[in-house]
Amino acid sequence: MSDPIPTAKTRLLSVNRTQSRVFTSIITGYNTSKRHLYIIGLINNSLCRRCGEEEETSIHDLYECEALASFRHTYLDSFSWTQRMLEV
Repeated sequence: MSDPIPTAKTRLLSVNRTQSRVFTSIITGYNTSKRHLYIIGLINNSLCRRCGEEEETSIHDLYECEALASFRHTYLDSFSWTQRMLEV
């Protein structure tokens, strides 16, 4: 059976511990996004702190938030995430 995304697998296996922690928190949703903080009762709303338009989640930050469009283009363009990869 062939690996469907061999370059992504290679990249993920070559990251250091800090980068691995970041990837894991993005994929699982257990991070400092406002949605997670709202769920555990630390804040009163889950609206995005950058755009204020939608619930702040990993998916929102990586794909939808217009306030982060420039950041995504600069730092994430070379790593081609697909939304399907992040939905659990």
